[in-house]
Amino acid sequence: MLRFLADLSISYGPLRVFDSITFRAAIAMLIAFILCLKLIPVFVRYMKKSNVTENMIKDSQEIAALHIKKADTPTMGGVVMIIGVVISSILVLDLSNPYVVMGLVVFIGYGALGLLDDYMKYKQLGANGLNKREKMLGQILIALAVCYGLSVCGGENTTKILLPFTKWDKSQFDLGIFYYPFFIFVLIGCSNAVNLTDGLDGLASGCSVFVLAAYAAFAYIVGNWVMAAHFRIPYIAGSGELCILMAAVIGGVGGFLWFNAKPAQLFMGDTGSLALGGIIGYTALISKHGVILPIVGGIFVIEAGSVILQVASYKITGKRILKCAPYHHHLELCGWDENHIVVRMWMIGALLAIIGFGTLKMH
Repeated sequence: MLRFLADLSISYGPLRVFDSITFRAAIAMLIAFILCLKLIPVFVRYMKKSNVTENMIKDSQEIAALHIKKADTPTMGGVVMIIGVVISSILVLDLSNPYVVMGLVVFIGYGALGLLDDYMKYKQLGANGLNKREKMLGQILIALAVCYGLSVCGGENTTKILLPFTKWDKSQFDLGIFYYPFFIFVLIGCSNAVNLTDGLDGLASGCSVFVLAAYAAFAYIVGNWVMAAHFRIPYIAGSGELCILMAAVIGGVGGFLWFNAKPAQLFMGDTGSLALGGIIGYTALISKHGVILPIVGGIFVIEAGSVILQVASYKITGKRILKCAPYHHHLELCGWDENHIVVRMWMIGALLAIIGFGTLKMH
């Protein structure tokens, strides 16, 4: 709808504000935020009435005991967040932009996969929902379809990545055919990392805000030829529209976080965490800053890395290096208060996002 007003701005000068990416980003964020604030209380009441609550099956009995009070908290809250973002996108974004369309495919597709997983847990169709192979296959197929779509409608820079800490003439590296496995790896790794981080009230949603904001800025800069030239990075026509989509996601996450902060009234479930991780990984790739994702999303890397190291250590030595994985559960068993863990990880996450964004000048 706002894009229609932007088109009118050619003839009617006062309406040209609707052609501004920053203005539409602010509107998209506001719409998604308000929608989530209004819809989530209705959703919570419905889920409580339907007795759709968090599955408290944990690998550690100690962790399960610490979280026993959360057993009656509704889950699948990511559904409302996705609805808010999609409605906001329809009203504000240019849906003829291939980067936006593919971004929504990732966001909705990974969210739908997570919803199926959450639904199977609720209906007890599997001890832990989809098994690892089924979930991995779904993630691969979505990522592969999106990557192929981008290769068909993308520009000449589609298979290129940007290398930080290198000279301008060497900063772009073309992966060629290997861009496909790289694309799939980033989307799967990022979505699963956010999923593993979603274990404490407000942890994954709060940390996501900083990463989303950083990549919204990256998308804006690479989509603006003046700013791209200033920072000596490749200009990608049309990618600036992704800034608006990321703003909508930030608004949706903010509205969700209002009810997800301790004591949480709602959990996002795999529905929300897979969708968030997917759109973060996708925007990192389109903005050509996927290589620095381990810095910008450092908290997610720490959480996922702790699980990988824990499993590897146990299989190789028969011993665990942490009391429990992911790392936030280890801190809980070390006596840390949940609020302290969440807020301190927010602070570290914000700092890492700033450091990652600072690599813009390192070319």
